[in-house]
Amino acid sequence: MLGALTQYSNVVLILELTGSSLPVTSPTFGKPMKTDTETRRRSLGLRFTLNAVGIAVAAMVATPASAVKIDSGSPDVELTLDTTVRYNAAARTGTRDLRLVPSNSVDEGNWLFDKNDLVLSRFDLYSEFDLTYKQNMGLRLSGSAWYDHNFPDKSRSDPRFLTSPNYANNDFTPYIKRYYQGPSAEFMDAFAWSNVKLGDTTLNVKAGRFAWLPGEFLFGNGGSLSYSMAPNDGRKSDLSPGSSAKETAIPIGQLAGTWQLRSDFSLMGQYTAEFRTSRISEGGTFWSVADVALEGPQFISNPAVPRVAPFKGGKGDVALGAKWTPAALDGDSLQLWYRKFDDKTPTWQNQVAIAGAARTGRAVYAKDIELLGLAYNTSRGGWGTGIELNYRKNMPLAIRSGVAFGTSQGLVNDPAMEGPRGNTVHFLASSVFTINKNPIFDSGSLAMQFDATHLQKITSGANLYNGEGGNAACVDNLVLRGCSTRNAASVGFSFTPTWQQVMPSVDVSMPVLLLYGLKGNAAAVGAGTLPQGSYLFKPGIRVEYLKGAYKHQFDLAYTARGGKTGMLDNGAGAVKGHGGAQLFNASGLANFRDRNLVSFTYQTAF
Repeated sequence: MLGALTQYSNVVLILELTGSSLPVTSPTFGKPMKTDTETRRRSLGLRFTLNAVGIAVAAMVATPASAVKIDSGSPDVELTLDTTVRYNAAARTGTRDLRLVPSNSVDEGNWLFDKNDLVLSRFDLYSEFDLTYKQNMGLRLSGSAWYDHNFPDKSRSDPRFLTSPNYANNDFTPYIKRYYQGPSAEFMDAFAWSNVKLGDTTLNVKAGRFAWLPGEFLFGNGGSLSYSMAPNDGRKSDLSPGSSAKETAIPIGQLAGTWQLRSDFSLMGQYTAEFRTSRISEGGTFWSVADVALEGPQFISNPAVPRVAPFKGGKGDVALGAKWTPAALDGDSLQLWYRKFDDKTPTWQNQVAIAGAARTGRAVYAKDIELLGLAYNTSRGGWGTGIELNYRKNMPLAIRSGVAFGTSQGLVNDPAMEGPRGNTVHFLASSVFTINKNPIFDSGSLAMQFDATHLQKITSGANLYNGEGGNAACVDNLVLRGCSTRNAASVGFSFTPTWQQVMPSVDVSMPVLLLYGLKGNAAAVGAGTLPQGSYLFKPGIRVEYLKGAYKHQFDLAYTARGGKTGMLDNGAGAVKGHGGAQLFNASGLANFRDRNLVSFTYQTAF
């Protein structure tokens, strides 16, 4: 079932040239620093892979910073207001490949725009307000607004499937029109913080809505100890290239704190007061893979299966951490974390259960995942390096079908409806390096990340697992069939050379990003690794113009995606495709190989 495209996390990327990935909101300070055949044909988890990719790409665009200080009339009160304005335009350069749209559940996103069409013409505004009292307590509020006059009112179906759109009469829902077209807005951060002296120690506490993502990741935290610690707005990463991590990390109501017991040792903790889900590009929009995902479409298979409310987690996520920075290690730090949480990424995007003659569908989010993680950060020889290793118990695994098999009849809320679970191991290593002036360019930066994951064992729901030992079709060509493997790995690289003062007040740089799947297809939902052979390549050019106190930034980039493709046997019992006994299969980012695009971004801040 295409609704199961949830294997990879849409995660926030934070790229720090110091070599460590800091939380979106610092823990120490208040300020922010349809059928099984179709399932096999289109790799499970691709949607969330794409969001991780989108965020990695977005992070290449630095946000011009310019804070406005407001006179409070008191030396003890500091008020600042920061506003970022961004415009994005993008055009499709690829010609539609009809082999990638073989059914009514995957056609509308690809057909929404043709080659050379403008797919994006969007204005974004992000504003942040901070109040600080005596540098010891304060509050923070932020919000975003957007408008895209180019986004259409109707979805567009493949002419072969005009009678079965996933939106009634092909009319986009109010939800889609709000988030894709606008104009609209939403509040984001809303929290208070304080530093409290407890004897010779200091306790920093924050309460309200904010995002906290510790760890050593650069190109996505699917393999990090911070996985699902905060939901992520992958949709904004797609629709607004250049969005900062503060804009794409969805704030969640929580109480969190850091207790500095010694100069070299601190304890950290989090307790959530609400559950919010990660966002993806909805079905029928340009960046979607499956038309049936997630909040937008009224139907999973029009008109037979209407969508109902999701089965999701609740409040009460717990995280406990300790950080040790011994003097003997010369600034190196070691962190140990334990977490118990509900997943913000759906295991099932479209779970369909049969209850008599009526069928309904919903998204399902796994509960009660446990994580034990280690993180190490060091700086040696000019390289800033981070390493993470974590073990997850009761982790949701890739789903082979959207139909809920077994004893459960109807959409009941019991563990049997949460899909396959297992124990997984995740490893992450990242590094950054700053390059000094040389004969070719004035300065530069290099960043890389390696992710690997291993399925230790399946603990429940093996009959629903889309991989070796679960799906009968997963016997050969596993990655191309979209089947999960026990081991998976991928890498990411970015390189940005910079030429300063090319003209008065003008700097020019050429950011390049490459993401590539090395091995396998991850078993765990949200693992963050690209399927083997999938790639994203994004070269660009950036011009920064400093005018007085304001920086104007212009980016022009080209994005190409691809992956494994080929003809494979349908498998026993599968419905034959247009090619007879075989179907065309596309794995991972190959599903987007005909949607390459060129994009332009302008942004400034005041």
